[in-house]
Amino acid sequence: MKDRWAAWRDTPPRSLATVGMTVVIIQLFLAHRFFGFLTGDDVEVLEEAFRRAIGFPFSPWDIRSLFVPDFLVAPAVWVASKLGVSDTRLLIESAALPFIALTALTIWLVYRLALTWTADTTAAIAAAFLFGLHWIPLGFGSTVYPRTLATACVVAAALLVTRYPCAAGALAGLAFADRFSEIVFLLPLLLVARRNAWRVVTGALVSIIVTVGLYDWITWGEPFRSVVQFAHLTLVEPDFASRVKYQSPLWYVVNIARWCAPTLLPLFVIGRKATRWSFVLVPLVALSVVRHKELRYLQAIIPFLMIAAAAGFAILWRTRRSVAVGLLFVSLLWDLHGLRYFAHKSMPAVMAARALAADPGVHTVVVSQLWAYGDQLYFQHRIGARDVGTPPRDLGPALVGADAAALYESDLDDATLRATLARNGFAPWRTFRDGPARAVVVFRPPRL
Repeated sequence: MKDRWAAWRDTPPRSLATVGMTVVIIQLFLAHRFFGFLTGDDVEVLEEAFRRAIGFPFSPWDIRSLFVPDFLVAPAVWVASKLGVSDTRLLIESAALPFIALTALTIWLVYRLALTWTADTTAAIAAAFLFGLHWIPLGFGSTVYPRTLATACVVAAALLVTRYPCAAGALAGLAFADRFSEIVFLLPLLLVARRNAWRVVTGALVSIIVTVGLYDWITWGEPFRSVVQFAHLTLVEPDFASRVKYQSPLWYVVNIARWCAPTLLPLFVIGRKATRWSFVLVPLVALSVVRHKELRYLQAIIPFLMIAAAAGFAILWRTRRSVAVGLLFVSLLWDLHGLRYFAHKSMPAVMAARALAADPGVHTVVVSQLWAYGDQLYFQHRIGARDVGTPPRDLGPALVGADAAALYESDLDDATLRATLARNGFAPWRTFRDGPARAVVVFRPPRL
């Protein structure tokens, strides 16, 4: 293992190509294998991209800037459709291709940034490996979640800020258009820029005015409408903003083992003087203050965290190579293990949606969490859907006139729900399963 690592360190182009190709192959597999959805945010991005690319009927939510789905995702869907792809699932897989390409680009950017900060090829190659095979950028880079673009922008900004501060600021502004919370990375950039901080601010303001202000004016008829609506929702009506209403400010720290391998901690200590911790600590503190928390929100922090670990690895490599390689290897395995998270996507719900959409006799369905089925992406607006949530609420009235009901198997432990289905003439038709994902049971009236 030590000899192999030495070979990788001594041939950076080949090493980067190896990790890049490995990551692309893994992400292509993930995009194909885990074809469900996670929260509904990804469904919104896809529906907006489908609207722009192929005229899919959809009314986007005005708390989102549409810049990213319109300019990054929609072109991929449009090209795929022009090449003759009509199957919804294949179009969705095509939509992930720009994000897979962005992950590959970010691996190179992480390598360049680590080399710039540490002046050490060993650290730079280790950073590329650690970032590329970390489950958060690896897994979410196979989806259409927008933080993959924001991560590329933030790392590129950190790389350019000392030589091209205006360009760095513009990239920070683009990251803000991607996900508003990523503006927190502007402060670390300003700390690095020092006397040129005003140039960074100028570049960011111009970029934000164009990508958010002007584009919101074009799409919503009002400059910065998405920012205003998002701020109102998260600050004035935070209880409406998410399924999980509140998590402790220490949630990310308490769950650190889920997003940072414990074996990296010694490397952080060793390499603590060779990195810029503001790119980790400032956004981590800011995100900890926000009421709702998700591990995916940390995606743009991961490159800087991995550079810090890689700096420690390079120092330890000089004296205790076996220990250094062992810590690196175990850390890679630990972070790859996190990919099991994506096995919980809504594949069974999508399988149920495809089966129901293929039956011309189905016109109205009752479902739990419509987003899990892809909203109207698979139903194609031919089938009307009534969302009763999970656990189902007001199921009886929703079943009136419906041709099918698709409910989570775990909710059917409630005898009242089963009695309501039986009373309305619905019997189990098919059950859809996929590993640890929530199984879906489809009920239909006997006449069907």
